[in-house]
Amino acid sequence: MIEINLRDVLNEGQFYVAELSRKFGIDIKAVKHNLATDTCFEKAGILGWPAERIVKAIFFNKGESIYGFVFPELGERDSPQYIEKEVLAKTLSITSTQAKKFRNSYCPEGMEYGTCTPFVLEELFVNNLRDIHICNVPHLENSLVDISIGGFGEEAHRTSLHLNYKDIYSILYNKFGNRINKFNF
Repeated sequence: MIEINLRDVLNEGQFYVAELSRKFGIDIKAVKHNLATDTCFEKAGILGWPAERIVKAIFFNKGESIYGFVFPELGERDSPQYIEKEVLAKTLSITSTQAKKFRNSYCPEGMEYGTCTPFVLEELFVNNLRDIHICNVPHLENSLVDISIGGFGEEAHRTSLHLNYKDIYSILYNKFGNRINKFNF
């Protein structure tokens, strides 16, 4: 793994990440892994970290509205059915039946599966993204975590950001305000 320049890996619509991390003194590093990965477990394996320190972003859509969810690798609780029932339904205060009408096969602009990031392109919030919900995990708040940065192709599957878990919320909240929420699991 090698450290690379943060600005070199950000899409133009993600420059807010560098600006806010500098403004608030958030330590964030862009890194390039030796191997391309598609899953949290693959990334944990090459880093030698517990899978819980690999953070994922998934997106659900219903019609034109998109909802983002950010949480650490959940292991067995990571099935679409569990997320639909326990995360989507409870967080949005809807029934499981209503949650089934959402699709979790949505991949936002600037990303492909295996590179989805909480740091969405700014224009996505302007167009269709309603909210991003971040899982409240107190014991991870000050832990260094790995998140994907978006993009396409093998290089995007090798590139990540390392920052403290709490700083994901800080950056997003300071950019998008009350459209960023925490939820308890």
